[in-house]
Amino acid sequence: MATPTDGTRDDAGRVRRVTRADVARAAGVSTAVVSYVMNDGPRPVAPETAERVRAVMAELGYRPNFTARALNLGTTHTLGLVLQDTLNPFFAELAQSLERAASARGYHLVVAESHGDPATEQRLVAELTGRQVDGLLLMSSGDRWRDPAPRDPRDPPTVLLDCAGPVAGRHTIGPDAADGARAAVTHLAQTHGRRRTGLVIGPDGLASPDPRIVGWRDAIAAHRVIEGPLMIETWSNAGGYRAARRLIETGTLPDALFVSSDAQAIGVVRALLEAGVDIPRECPLVSFDGTRAGEYTWPALTSARQPVGEMADLALDLLTSERSTPRHHAFPVGLVLRESCGCPPTPPSVASDH
Repeated sequence: MATPTDGTRDDAGRVRRVTRADVARAAGVSTAVVSYVMNDGPRPVAPETAERVRAVMAELGYRPNFTARALNLGTTHTLGLVLQDTLNPFFAELAQSLERAASARGYHLVVAESHGDPATEQRLVAELTGRQVDGLLLMSSGDRWRDPAPRDPRDPPTVLLDCAGPVAGRHTIGPDAADGARAAVTHLAQTHGRRRTGLVIGPDGLASPDPRIVGWRDAIAAHRVIEGPLMIETWSNAGGYRAARRLIETGTLPDALFVSSDAQAIGVVRALLEAGVDIPRECPLVSFDGTRAGEYTWPALTSARQPVGEMADLALDLLTSERSTPRHHAFPVGLVLRESCGCPPTPPSVASDH
């Protein structure tokens, strides 16, 4: 048998792509039979004929044209995901869960990064739509997708991720972030006796006002503790580091902190430790997201955990199942207790990398 190649040569010696007709001719069958072998149906093919066709495909180096096949079938079995920041541990874990959920349903996931820029985001959406993806998963910041303009019926179905509430005509998924913030501040006040809790958060969050700010203030009022400083910095390790450094340098560090993302909390922890602040004795902190990255800081992060696996499964069900009335799907956020708040040590989940 000849060595597989990427094509055959024409009369001028140029390599051209092997076609289904080339395979059919070499195997002595019709192009329909080649299609049946490739697709395992819809009609049965005798085992010896199917084996001969596969051998010829390997010999000629035949590569099916999936784009043409998708056009014929009316589906690409491909979904598009637009993220703001692929380095953010929460976004990375959600993307991983979405990829697994898509694969389990027979779909490929194409991931693109907008860097939080609205123009880039719109361009990526247009490009993915032009590639005829079967659905879109969008993670946008703030109220960017609250434009009530009607959708083009030719656009693929869309699910908006990381949303604080409903968006007209859209399926939306997000955490009950206000409740998660309330739980974090309540834990610091009731379990650890903290009387002044500050907040580190990023700009352009889940909504305006961000529900984490609402929940932080609700819990402060409910437990009659003092509202500490509110620090707004970028949603990153560096942003959390800068916020904590300013608190330390201005002498305004409260006796507890609620940090609105694990990415920021990692930076906060470094800044506090560099300054000799004893975490959790002098300044316990609780974060938001509950990513695996928080298990490996020192001290490990107590955090309000978003159920990314459940969110991913629902997002894929909404895109790939029968159409339902668009509405908002809010997920409960539960506290994961670790050392950063002063709770007993919890070993990291070393049994699996997933």
